[in-house]
Amino acid sequence: MPTKMMKTKFSKLTVILFYAIIGGGGGAAGADSEMKGSKPNIVFFLGDDQSKFDHSTYGNVAVPTPTTDALAKEGLVFERAFTGQAICAPSRSMLYTGLYPLRNGCFINHSPIRPGVQTLPKYLSDLGYTVVLAGKSHVNPDAQFPWSIRMEPVQEEGLPRPSIPIQEMDKLMKDQGSKPFCLMIASEFPHGPYFDESPYKADDVSLPPFADSTEEAKKKATLYYASIAQKERELASVLKLLEKHGIEDQTIVFYADDHGVTRGKYTAYDSGLNVAFIVRWPGNVPPGRTNALSSFADFVPTVIELAGGTPPEDLDGMSLLPILEKGEGKQHEYVYGVTVNQGIIYRHVFPQRSVHDGRYHYIFNFNSMERLERERAKGNEVNYFIEKGASKYRHLPEEMLFDTQSDPHELSNLAGRPEMADVQQSLKTELFRWMKEQNDYLSEDGPLPFLQTNKKFSLDRADEGHPIPKRMIGSLKGKTIDPHR
Repeated sequence: MPTKMMKTKFSKLTVILFYAIIGGGGGAAGADSEMKGSKPNIVFFLGDDQSKFDHSTYGNVAVPTPTTDALAKEGLVFERAFTGQAICAPSRSMLYTGLYPLRNGCFINHSPIRPGVQTLPKYLSDLGYTVVLAGKSHVNPDAQFPWSIRMEPVQEEGLPRPSIPIQEMDKLMKDQGSKPFCLMIASEFPHGPYFDESPYKADDVSLPPFADSTEEAKKKATLYYASIAQKERELASVLKLLEKHGIEDQTIVFYADDHGVTRGKYTAYDSGLNVAFIVRWPGNVPPGRTNALSSFADFVPTVIELAGGTPPEDLDGMSLLPILEKGEGKQHEYVYGVTVNQGIIYRHVFPQRSVHDGRYHYIFNFNSMERLERERAKGNEVNYFIEKGASKYRHLPEEMLFDTQSDPHELSNLAGRPEMADVQQSLKTELFRWMKEQNDYLSEDGPLPFLQTNKKFSLDRADEGHPIPKRMIGSLKGKTIDPHR
């Protein structure tokens, strides 16, 4: 059983100066960190398809989130935590690798990470941890995610989705032995399908200004709320286990959602990428709120340092220990977003890339109608799938810029305004610099490739969610590229 970390004196001035100097990926906490090498138990609870604005602690008091509310009061709440891609497998792969989707290779849903990429269970097992995945996986290949223990979701009568394996987790904590554990709990809630009935009423829900506000939409939101309440019950059961086994003070608890859902999933908006993120460790992490610009890529280097290791220098993330120790501070200058909507049920070609400096959010849409018309003006033939993708979002311009401080729901596009020209150009330059660093397959005026995906979700395969003309079925044979090339 890990013991509570020893308190040591250190120079705050030394720490401040040190962090003023370092930067970039793989950032470490430094020798003066009290938390580094303290080897606590680690619990990470991941909600599935829940928007940040659907939490009371982030302002929506209509949503039934009593457990995360209580956790927020006891922990550090991150206002500006981001995943790099608002879709299940890429978001989780980023969380487990410390690398953005383009570098770890999982930027198409249902796809594997690149061969040779190291992951959380390997890093922590080498540092003496029992590393457990409990619940949903949605990452592959299995060989590159060598969990010490894999606890499968549990089917329960009356629930629309499987639940977390609480009894197995109880046994893990009871029989922990001398090794600390890292318990990654991936809930299947509130992801649809939702409950058929809900105790919440349509008049009770609170929807963001960009959402459909019809009675039908409100009724669906009540079912979503019921599924959120189930996730909250699951989280409460985990926290009760820590209390039951007397290990609350020896356990750092992380809570996050994989990405947003309403005008969020599959998009590059903040409503998809900016996620709920809360950290609790009694006596060690000061309760409060922080505006530190942080990323899912930061989790792996953070827990490597907690375990006493040194994060690889080539990770995209930086350790959060300086923020967790002080409850404030600067983390990243920028965070980035990726959208790839090939390889999903409602598949199409409309890739996006984005960069965020904590206030301004710049998005570049690579298959806009503007681009399509430029191609036609040059006399170039436009492929059916390219035209279909551009037409789906014909209302979106090539460049978008939002001031998330004054416009948190990103309703007013500032791109093209003379007074915003410097901000727009600066962020655009930074975005394309990052894309080159990430070895992105896209460039500003380069081709829009068709990607090899799970055959079930091929662009040239017709189904109910993706109707296409008969002549286009099988038309991309030999024309797709390997995303891991």
